[in-house]
Amino acid sequence: MSKHPLVYTIVLTYRMCEVVRQCLVSLRSLTYPNYKIVVVDNDSGDGTEEMLRNEFPELAFIQTGNNLGYTGGNNKGIEYAIKEGADYILIINPDTVVANPKFIDEMVEYAEAHPDTGIAGPRIFLREAGVVQNTVLFPPGLWQNTTNWIRYRISPKSLEFSGDEVVETEVLNGVCLLIRVTCLRQIGLFDENIFMYIEDAEMDYRAHRHGWRVQYLPIDSVIHQQKQDGYQMTGAVSFLLKRNSVYYLCKIGRRGDAWGYAILSLLLLAVRAVLTFNRNKFIEYAQFCRRLAVAYQQILLGRSLDKSFGPPFAQL
Repeated sequence: MSKHPLVYTIVLTYRMCEVVRQCLVSLRSLTYPNYKIVVVDNDSGDGTEEMLRNEFPELAFIQTGNNLGYTGGNNKGIEYAIKEGADYILIINPDTVVANPKFIDEMVEYAEAHPDTGIAGPRIFLREAGVVQNTVLFPPGLWQNTTNWIRYRISPKSLEFSGDEVVETEVLNGVCLLIRVTCLRQIGLFDENIFMYIEDAEMDYRAHRHGWRVQYLPIDSVIHQQKQDGYQMTGAVSFLLKRNSVYYLCKIGRRGDAWGYAILSLLLLAVRAVLTFNRNKFIEYAQFCRRLAVAYQQILLGRSLDKSFGPPFAQL
């Protein structure tokens, strides 16, 4: 391998024209001498494609023609990068801007010195420089989720592990990941059944199973300008996190845990619905529970997952 392995940076976007422009402008500050960028658009229809062709004609561009989600869209970019001879894939969210222009240099240097590291994630700042986003996570699980829920309410900082030391972790948040292509050739790409959320846990699980390390590196990288809305209990994010957690647990053979997680999550939602004391909110919770129960049934009974979503999640 050359002194500077080829790194392909994949930026996936969906209806975030101005946001992705800011991201791409910031990527121009990177100092790594051997990197390329491929932008994947999930059929945004908001002028993104025209903007990219006019302002960033030097970048490789893939139009998927449909909303394939985080998993499907990134897989298109990964497939392209591997065909072009990439040694590493850098997955990076479009709602990020570079805080440290040397972060790819530093991450590749670490990865080259530690060939058993298959997936690495840097230190990420949340919305402003200096405010660290915890990216060292735990995989879904009934017991794990319950204990973490209790720990967080007692001491939120007890679940923050993105500090100043290298940490070997079960799950890394997918905001910014450096993935070795050799690892991807062994474990495969993202599971497209997942669409988005929990896909990082599922890929990390496969990496561990094949003997690769998944590591957090205390290297300053990007500022994640994550939106603050859209995380309500009956929203699309909540739906996908819950549905995909059950899918993940079934896929790795923990079906009892999957059943327990599904039943408990529906019971907690039912309790919340009753305690709202608001008819409209009760109906909203009831509809969400019904939708989630159908999704759980598909997974737990071994049926194919419905990827159509439908209203109100049609715009995912």
